[in-house]
Formats: sequence, structure tokens, C-alpha cells
Amino acid sequence: MSGAALIAAVAAETAPHETFEVWSPDQAVECLEGISEALYRKVWNEVVPLYDGKPRSEVPDDFAERSVAKFWDKFTEAERAELNAAAAAHDAQWGSL
Repeated sequence: MSGAALIAAVAAETAPHETFEVWSPDQAVECLEGISEALYRKVWNEVVPLYDGKPRSEVPDDFAERSVAKFWDKFTEAERAELNAAAAAHDAQWGSL
């Protein structure tokens, strides 16, 4: 297996936490504890600009369009682990959605 194929296979194994089906990347970095400054900056500087340009909506049908899961491929394996750990810690303290 080539290096690129191996990286793709490993990345595919790390699925986003279920919370990230409805939370947007900006919500995640603003609301979850334990997010590094580097990941915070990446989300605001690199991921948020990828939103489709529509105003943010609180309509549930629009959640998937800006969910962390939609942008999962933009995060490194370490960033995915950081996001998932922060979501799991949130669930441990407050319960899941």
C-alpha cells in the first residue's frame, strides 16, 4: 500500500463524533473546551471561508450543509482526534445531543 493510500485508509477510520453531524466548525471551536489555539485559528481562517456564502441559519435542514462532518477532510488526523476528544468530554459532562 502506498503512503498516500495508507494515510487515506487511516483517515477514513476516524469518523467524526455524532455531534459533528449538526455542529458547525465555528460552533465546535467556540463552544467546546480543550480546543487548541492552532485549531481555533485554522477553523476561522481556513474552514469558515469554505462555507457556501449563505447567512448562517438555525434551521435544522441547513445544519448538515455547515457541519463539522462536511468539512472532516479538511482536518488532519491530530485535529480530528482533538475535535473528537473535545466532543466526548463535552458529552461526558453534559450528555449527548
